[in-house]
Amino acid sequence: MLAQDARSEQRRRLRLRRLRLARLLALGCVVALALPLLFRHLPSDGESAWSTMLWLLDLAAHWQWLFAILLVVLCAIIGLAAHRDRRWWALLPLAAMPIWTASPAIEDAGENEPAELSVVVANVHAGNRDPRPLLDWLKEHPADIVVLLELTPAYAEALTAVSTDYPHREFLPDDSPFGIGLLSRRPLAGFEAHASADNIPFLLATLDTPSGQARLIAVHPMPPLAPHWRRERDLLLEIAARDSEAVPTLVVGDLNATPWSTALLSPRMRNLRRTNGFAPTWRPFGGGFFGLPLDHVLASPHWRRVDTQRGPDIGSDHLPIRVALRGHR
Repeated sequence: MLAQDARSEQRRRLRLRRLRLARLLALGCVVALALPLLFRHLPSDGESAWSTMLWLLDLAAHWQWLFAILLVVLCAIIGLAAHRDRRWWALLPLAAMPIWTASPAIEDAGENEPAELSVVVANVHAGNRDPRPLLDWLKEHPADIVVLLELTPAYAEALTAVSTDYPHREFLPDDSPFGIGLLSRRPLAGFEAHASADNIPFLLATLDTPSGQARLIAVHPMPPLAPHWRRERDLLLEIAARDSEAVPTLVVGDLNATPWSTALLSPRMRNLRRTNGFAPTWRPFGGGFFGLPLDHVLASPHWRRVDTQRGPDIGSDHLPIRVALRGHR
């Protein structure tokens, strides 16, 4: 009898420990979901230990939907395990926080207003040599401008051989993840190639649109694999955002940043807003519901969104994004 009581007490203590762990994890999810709110107010510059901490917090903040799902699961477990203690269920509405803490989205155009410009961003993957899946999708969903990331010489050569739909091209291919290029159905009023302080290339094109001239900046910063690269990514995007309040601007690319990162929540980015939503574009799985939204078209207040759609598998670990826009001057 005593042995049975001891085993029962041991099981009770194990359940209590698991319950405490679940509660701690649930509170940790709440803290993680609040990180984007902190990024709006905390300094992001410098080489200090704080920079390293901010880098780690930024990496964690990318996974907002994962934390939201975990919070729901943990609250359900706690509520049922703790004799139907429903107090923890009060945290469930916090699972919707990623919708409200993301970087701001651009306004939609009026109903039935036609698009003036369509832009595609496609990270084609440095190991991919077949442009036909991308071109097949573009035939069904044409775009005025296509920004290509991870553009290698082999992919650029294959693209030139099979496509005449985009007569205006500016390519900077490279046998690395940082080749970049533009395809355009209409002539470009201007084009410049630049590089960051760390020699990461980016392109600046001037477009003629029905609403006047606009600039398009195509970028693919280094992934934030260390504090330095997080700062460089954020700095490159802040450079792209300069004068965007006065000049109609589009920043397009694989930004290696989600809507909850320091890169898009910086006060210096306030004049550039997301035109695409939260659908994962990098390593999507589970029917495309899981992954990270790293590919973006950011627009200045001179634009309104008409439509956004995510493309199919093009032989890359990224899915392309197509955005249709209308000028608002």
